[in-house]
Amino acid sequence: MRSAYWRSVVAVALCSTSVAPAMAEQVLGPVSGEVKFISHSASLGVGYTWGRGVLTYAGKQYPFEVSGASAAAIGFSSGDSVGKVYNLQRIEDFEGTYWALSGEATIGKGLSGSLMENNEGVRIRLDENRSGGRLAASPSRLSIRFIKSKAKAVSPVADHS
Repeated sequence: MRSAYWRSVVAVALCSTSVAPAMAEQVLGPVSGEVKFISHSASLGVGYTWGRGVLTYAGKQYPFEVSGASAAAIGFSSGDSVGKVYNLQRIEDFEGTYWALSGEATIGKGLSGSLMENNEGVRIRLDENRSGGRLAASPSRLSIRFIKSKAKAVSPVADHS
């Protein structure tokens, strides 16, 4: 199990908006993939989050679903998330339980950010565009599972460029 000190260092580094990308790579490990997904969160003290997305890793796309619980949040929101995956050595290491530190302030539209890490040392840093009404500053436990499908994966997040 990783030390509390290491988790604290990573959390402080990532929750700061002034962290330079080069410094983030030093702390988190090498960027090894990207994620895009749509999620929904409903909370009344304790909350639940669910959604679907796509991991892009080694030139291939892998659809996944996410679900989990959080504490210290109230309201409902949904939105698009994009992020970088760090320290992913094998595709098998992506699935599993992630612990996250996140903050959200959504009234109509808002922004959220999360740092997630699983037991294999895979880290995901997310930037989220949310809509709804939700306030959260909480730790959460999220499970990511690949969706088994013979169809080619397609990103569920529309390209707004």
